Amino acid sequence: MADDIIDAHEQSERARQWLQQNGSSIVIGVLLGIAVLLGWQRYQQSGVSHRAEAFVKYEDLRSAVDKEDQELAASLAEDLRKNFSDTPHAALAAMEMAEQQIKEGKLPEAESSLRFVSTEAGSEPLRAIATMRLARVLLSRGEAQKALDTLKPVASDAYTAERELIRGDALVTLGQSDEARKAYDAALAAMDVAAQQRKMVEAKRDDLAAGGASAPVAAEQG
Repeated sequence: MADDIIDAHEQSERARQWLQQNGSSIVIGVLLGIAVLLGWQRYQQSGVSHRAEAFVKYEDLRSAVDKEDQELAASLAEDLRKNFSDTPHAALAAMEMAEQQIKEGKLPEAESSLRFVSTEAGSEPLRAIATMRLARVLLSRGEAQKALDTLKPVASDAYTAERELIRGDALVTLGQSDEARKAYDAALAAMDVAAQQRKMVEAKRDDLAAGGASAPVAAEQG
């Protein structure tokens, strides 16, 4: 029993000495841990605030578009693009502006907006949609080969119909009728039988078979 008491005393003394020697390090470690935790919380809060601000600016942009306040909409889109490019709202704003720019015939501006989305958007579907719209804009500007090159990254089966339709129109412009017909066939094969565009695509393909040339697709929204 006495030996047990001595052992307990020695263990207690060793623990006390160890704490004296290392106590300051422990305290510093705990304080650093608290500081890191608080810093991370502040970082998270800052991120939330940043995204919230981006959301508000995007909603303001949509309101400006509805009110046809082009100057304000353009200013908000540029702000989102420069200062909030790490949020999805920057890409959504650029898509919104591209739609308006296409309607107004401002194709160079639409090209710039769509290129931003096609490279910076965090969403793969959004990048794909922007890329196909960009190809349409390029085709409308008479840059068929650039339109074809632009479409190359769009590989998902979900976009086959739209991608092949644009490819077909670009190939027609380049005088490659056989390849264009194959593209239209691929678009039809991927298209729902009740799709609104189906008859139009069939007409383009049949026109090629008859030796004609289909008009390229406009820089519409799809």
